[in-house]
Amino acid sequence: MVKKILPAGMAVLVAAGALAGCGTSETQGTASGAQNASAGGTSLVFADTQAPTSLDPTVSWNSWYTSRYGITETLYKLNMDLTPEPWLAESAEAVDGTTWRITLRDGVTFHNGKALDAQAVIDSWNYTIERNPRLNDLLFIDSMSADGLVLTVTTTKEVPAFTAALCEPLGGIIDVNAGTDLATQPVGTGPFIPESYEVKKQCVVRRYENYWGGLPKLESATFNIIADGSALAMAQQSGESNVSLTIPSNQLSLFENDPQYVVDGATGSRGQVVFLNFQNEWLQDVQVRKALSMCIDKENYASAINQDASDPATGLYPDFAPYGGADLQGYTFDTAAARQLLVDAGYTDTDGDGILEKDGRALELTLYTYPTKSELPLFGEAWVDAAREAGISLNLQTEAYDAIIERQRTKDFDLMLVSFTMCPTGDPQYFADIAFKTGGSSNYGGYSNAQVDALIEQLDSEFDTQTRYDLAKQIQQLILDDAGFIVIGHAKFTNVLDANITGCETNPSEYYLLTAETAVE
Repeated sequence: MVKKILPAGMAVLVAAGALAGCGTSETQGTASGAQNASAGGTSLVFADTQAPTSLDPTVSWNSWYTSRYGITETLYKLNMDLTPEPWLAESAEAVDGTTWRITLRDGVTFHNGKALDAQAVIDSWNYTIERNPRLNDLLFIDSMSADGLVLTVTTTKEVPAFTAALCEPLGGIIDVNAGTDLATQPVGTGPFIPESYEVKKQCVVRRYENYWGGLPKLESATFNIIADGSALAMAQQSGESNVSLTIPSNQLSLFENDPQYVVDGATGSRGQVVFLNFQNEWLQDVQVRKALSMCIDKENYASAINQDASDPATGLYPDFAPYGGADLQGYTFDTAAARQLLVDAGYTDTDGDGILEKDGRALELTLYTYPTKSELPLFGEAWVDAAREAGISLNLQTEAYDAIIERQRTKDFDLMLVSFTMCPTGDPQYFADIAFKTGGSSNYGGYSNAQVDALIEQLDSEFDTQTRYDLAKQIQQLILDDAGFIVIGHAKFTNVLDANITGCETNPSEYYLLTAETAVE
């Protein structure tokens, strides 16, 4: 088979490294490679650097993993062009501006044999929204009613991106009345049933014999968590793994010219995003925020530090997107100009140590990140050095991903550098609603701009495509003027597979991996 790298473009908007919202592990799982199994089936071993906190799809970003593992499914899914298409649903019709009629696919059953109907969707969504409000940041549900396989949803406002929002794995349907422990045994509709889960170590799934899409070709699959990029590559070379996800760029040369492997990937919208905590007094000063932005050499970070495994960002969304920031006014790397900006704002170095001060206090901030996205600490180190040239003392703290999640909850950070997918439904509304908007569920730093909020409200109700793109650009420019967020670049999502594996193509989204069609030739 021939190596394949998907080009950047609208068709690959959301492939990437791992979510803002992906759990990680520091423990390596082990298993043998593909094995012949009973009943004519086979088993494959997948390896990833990241893992969910549990298999409960209603918690955090775990649903992205249960979707990849073939456990849960949504009413709509994104195809290879990032266009929403029916999955568990047959259709979704806009009855009027705030009413949607969804007709479900007949013959779908949960893993326990219970038939999927509209009431099961209502129960699943209500349960999820109670535990994770992010779902309603997408769907804006006001009320729901069921009539057999027909689900009627009334929204609190017009939602032009409704079918795209149905693709988000958090909306995956589970039987919440099954009585199982969601952390280890969520009952979904997918081609595979969870067999076991060891937190941050390993997940094993077996095929669902009565899957609505036909008998899955694999009998089982194992997902091992290998946090170290070098160990990930070694496991693929040794045959311990058959598919390795997000292989680090410095390991790809081991596989690119070897006919035993296929290197399959895409550039996407997963941004290296800096959240700024607006409760911090220093960060309430726009000049400090601008100076920090001017201390990031985005081009060098992408090409040299990350070895071309990401593309630099001008704005906030990917430059190649039709609503991206390529033509916006961002910040040029210039530490001398950044220092002068602060001096002009009244900051001085009274003790000659190079760090600027104001009102008797040194300009000091702490930057938090995590190591399982290997580029993040490296970016942080380079930023620390450049910021010092500008007179800002940055203290870099690298912690486990779980600790970063807790800091997001408690707001206990000054600056936070994370990997976050910016437009996972192929539409700019998603990230604007959850991160840019005042009170958004992922607006960890408490950013608030009335003009931005007003434009987001327009975006959320605008049906014209070009107008939506224009609004997204206006939102970005206002935030750039504010220096309210920093996006360093957008990652390339690259998998390495044994050459005899079929039906495991890298989707431009991060939602899908193991399917009923995944097989060994």
